[in-house]
Amino acid sequence: MNSFYTYLVELNISLMILFVAYKLFFEKDKNFVIRRIYLLGVAIMPLILPLLPASLRMPVSSVAPISITLEEVTVFGAGAQETATGSLSFGSVLWLIYLIILGLGLIKVFMQLAKIIHAVFSSPGFEADGTSLLASKALHASSFFGYIFIDPDKTGEDSFRHILEHEGIHKREWHSVDRILVEVFVMINWFNPVAWMFRKSVIQNLEFLADSAVLRKGTDPMKYQLSILNQYIGSASLSNQFSSQIKNRINMLNRDYKLGSRWKVFMLLPLSLIAFFIVSCTDKDAPITDLDAPEEISAEVSESPEIQESEVFMVVEEMPKFNGDAEAKEFRMYIAKNLKYPPEAAEAGVTGKIFTTFIVTKEGKVVIPKKDVLAEAEGKALDEVVVVAYRSIEEDATSPDEKYIQMLKDEAIRVITSSPDWEPGKQRGKAVNVMFTFPITFMLQ
Repeated sequence: MNSFYTYLVELNISLMILFVAYKLFFEKDKNFVIRRIYLLGVAIMPLILPLLPASLRMPVSSVAPISITLEEVTVFGAGAQETATGSLSFGSVLWLIYLIILGLGLIKVFMQLAKIIHAVFSSPGFEADGTSLLASKALHASSFFGYIFIDPDKTGEDSFRHILEHEGIHKREWHSVDRILVEVFVMINWFNPVAWMFRKSVIQNLEFLADSAVLRKGTDPMKYQLSILNQYIGSASLSNQFSSQIKNRINMLNRDYKLGSRWKVFMLLPLSLIAFFIVSCTDKDAPITDLDAPEEISAEVSESPEIQESEVFMVVEEMPKFNGDAEAKEFRMYIAKNLKYPPEAAEAGVTGKIFTTFIVTKEGKVVIPKKDVLAEAEGKALDEVVVVAYRSIEEDATSPDEKYIQMLKDEAIRVITSSPDWEPGKQRGKAVNVMFTFPITFMLQ
């Protein structure tokens, strides 16, 4: 899940960079073909850039790395049987909300497509001015790929020829591809307002492009604007229907903007490189959160083998897997099953959260690093490093006796280091050591 969060962040960083450039350099440009090419690049490049291999990314050795924080496990004690359950993290809730809204958005897109497909097969066909048309009151004055829908009651009006020419441009230039692409794109990034602004710009530009093509044929501008105003204003859909864009279309027809230079489209390449530079300066699979515990108490661990700093990775191309699971769900289940609440700590009413840093070695073993190894890996002073930390569940709680805190720490260390071997992580095809931080909450019921 961490990797998908990171992908979305990097995707939206790239989107914002490219779209801001569009607003700055293309808003007053009447070369709508170049605008269309650039906007297609804005939809495609952000999807590709975060997927480029780590070998092409900029080195980030100057940035202090932090290990990935796994979702926590909670163990309950005293008053209840000593059983452990995985807690529903804040990240999981966000992920669930994202998927629900994404699903609803995609359902809406598919419903629009189904409506159009149904109209294709159910609408009677007829011919006008040598063009094959489909009679549809629901999809009047619209087009979708090779089909043009017309309200048959409108064919006798003076504006009919203008409508036909406009929709013919949409059909011949395959504008439906842009519409489908942008609808899926905005659903993936529904949480970003810039994505919705981008969608609006794509729709507007396609209408501007078709309008300008009609006028280049010698159509009287005033009569054409009247034709636009006389059209039914429906809601925007995948079928390029006339919609709330009408006012903007008329405004664009009356603006005295110059035809922009074609060189602007080549801005996409350097801007993409800038976006790639920015996203590559963040580690892939970056952590969701850092260890921020004001009541940290370190625990020396001498059992772990010596691991050199150059051999420790925070994130790698292929993350370690526990029982074939790269997202560590199986590992959390294993911990929840084997973790026991220390009886003396439970009787004393001690609760809290233990943060444990561990390393999955290139051999697949789970070890707790020494403080000097962790200090070098995180780029911190030795006295700032905590291998195992305690934090009270309640911020204003009084810190319990240190011996009880140590019991919780020892139990966390015991169950983590007793883990069966993992499938080691790999960087550029080579097995490497990978560091994690794992929170365990001890709670009484």
